Amino acid sequence: MNLWTVIYIFLGVWVIYIFIRYFAPLRKREAGFPYVSVELDGSVRELYDDEKEYLNTEFEPTDSGRPYVKSRYGQLTPDGKIHGFIPRRRVPFWIEIKIADQLD
Repeated sequence: MNLWTVIYIFLGVWVIYIFIRYFAPLRKREAGFPYVSVELDGSVRELYDDEKEYLNTEFEPTDSGRPYVKSRYGQLTPDGKIHGFIPRRRVPFWIEIKIADQLD
């Protein structure tokens, strides 16, 4: 193998890794709002109506009041906690998404 072949293989593996880690869906398509909420304890629940409205609101990119949406389940917020909004398809398939009223 020459050097260029090694470089191309490395870049291909790197691109596949980035796609799987940040963009690939982790569960099948499900009915419901496209986002869910990760709680402080790591459980995942459906959104309340006011949270859906908040996520549907248009914000300026520099607005500090815009919602924080995670790209991965394990990603921590700027304050070091796990909670936050996340796209439904980025929640790992082994984690149950609870109805909002089921949480104790």
